Amino acid sequence: MEQTFCSRIWRLSDNIDTDIIIMSKYLAKPSLREMVPHLFEPLRPELAARLRPGDAIVAGENFGCGSSREMAASVLKTAGIRCIIAKSFAKIFFRNAINNGLLLIECRDLYDRCREGDTVKVEVGRQIICNGTAYPVPGMSTEVLDILRYGGLVSRMRALDKSLPAAPAPRDTLRDVHRPGHTLAEQLLIHNTGAQDLRPGDVVTVRVDEAVLHDIYTPYIFQQFRDMGFYHVYDPDRISVMVDHLYPTCLDDDPRCFRYSRRFQDEYGVKRLYVADGISHQLALEERLAAPGKIIFGTDSHTTTYGAVGAFASGVGYTEMASIIGCGQLWVRVPSAIKVVVNGTLPKGVFPKDIILRVLGDLTAAGAIYKSLEFTGSTIQQLSISGRAAIANMAVECGAKAALFAPDEKTAAFCGVDLADCDWLRFDGDARYERVLTYDAGTFRPYLSCPYGVDNVHPIEDVAGTPVDQVFIGSCTNGRLEDLAAAAAVLKGHAIAPFVRLIVTPASRAVYREAARLGYLKTLVEAGAMVTHPYCSLCQGRSGGLVSGAQVVIGTHNRNFIGRMGSPAARTFLASPAVAAASALEGRIADPAPYL
Repeated sequence: MEQTFCSRIWRLSDNIDTDIIIMSKYLAKPSLREMVPHLFEPLRPELAARLRPGDAIVAGENFGCGSSREMAASVLKTAGIRCIIAKSFAKIFFRNAINNGLLLIECRDLYDRCREGDTVKVEVGRQIICNGTAYPVPGMSTEVLDILRYGGLVSRMRALDKSLPAAPAPRDTLRDVHRPGHTLAEQLLIHNTGAQDLRPGDVVTVRVDEAVLHDIYTPYIFQQFRDMGFYHVYDPDRISVMVDHLYPTCLDDDPRCFRYSRRFQDEYGVKRLYVADGISHQLALEERLAAPGKIIFGTDSHTTTYGAVGAFASGVGYTEMASIIGCGQLWVRVPSAIKVVVNGTLPKGVFPKDIILRVLGDLTAAGAIYKSLEFTGSTIQQLSISGRAAIANMAVECGAKAALFAPDEKTAAFCGVDLADCDWLRFDGDARYERVLTYDAGTFRPYLSCPYGVDNVHPIEDVAGTPVDQVFIGSCTNGRLEDLAAAAAVLKGHAIAPFVRLIVTPASRAVYREAARLGYLKTLVEAGAMVTHPYCSLCQGRSGGLVSGAQVVIGTHNRNFIGRMGSPAARTFLASPAVAAASALEGRIADPAPYL
């Protein structure tokens, strides 16, 4: 790592997401070099051709938000970007970049005092950056500096003595004692590590209970695993490979990911390979891979979903996943926490999706970076596990490291555990929260996340009547049985507007079967919907239903980034399944209450 250098800067705005850095449709290209010409294409299509080795990027808040796709960091490194200086970074992107040996510097002052084309001098050792004025920057942690000195995590892991004993296996018992004065996240990390006390900012090495690999990244995980010098996975019974993003294939090179997914089973004995069974985050719940007390990492940012059942779960990139499946552990900085309290009864036509959209609008996309969002209150207790999962799923859109719900009777029944074994994981009045948000459920209404940012949240009356071209009901956020039930309740006995396309994607094969048995699919089809097989579908913008021009989409998924569903000019609104269904009926954004 260079200690002192000068770079020309390119200036970018707040919330530069991974879809802007490199669009999903380019991820299957066989090499990072072939992705470079498409950097920042939805926002600044001319920029990639102007980048030169040694350049730097200066950006605002939350750079790299969105997907866990490590290609966003890898392609920037391949393009020759020397460092990125931003007011703040999204948590997964930060680790991905460091693991690629790409220097990231947090500085809140430079962005407002520089222009594109300026030269900035970086002095790592002195912890300053200068463009005529010197700005101090925070020091880097020991863990980050160690990885950067090796030029990235692959070289760091290759240097480890593989003859050393493997990491101790995770705890084989769920039972523990309650730790007063600690947040849920702190309790879970203490449970895993055996530490006597943990507080925000402490760094611990956790033993990983479950590792979830996704098809789209398996070629990269496989190669990084080999390059690190590993020959065996740490525990084939704790690893799952999910084929959900690329099934069925829509690009020439997609089958390569299937082949590598299978190689983990054939060459390393990984037993759990799920092909076309549904979306990973639904399957992990159905298959009880996620359970109270577990520490889980997956190569998808919405791994936070598993917090619905009391698991500390978060997304990682493919390099870090290669390290996890090799050694079974990962360093984690203990997050501070924000408590979200919701009490009362939700009004008619208001659903769990509206809760998280309201919270997201209040916190903003950068409001919970590397924090644990912890949900409680009488309203939360009334929610099903599916409703809690929808909330936990979208917590990452606030930047959260984890989203957590204390286990209760519903959790125990869903996961097949004894509540007495996990009642140690509960809210404590003496726990220290960075912030507490308190809501009266009776004040909630249907909310929509409006173009072009997840935190651009408005009550339905602000956007009601906006014409829509396409409606999508599905995804790992809202493709569960109760979501299809809500949509069917709105659509029963009606037909969608003749100019609207309605696409419905159940979250899993089990959801599909049960929705068919209960008649929900029949109702949806009779109303004019096209029902697809279970997979990631339109949320990732790689398959049937992509939009063109300035078309308007309303969907139940979790991101409305520029170009994510096709044309960069298209406008995407995010809403509950009931709002989506009512909008399909009327051909414009509509309140579902009259149909319920």
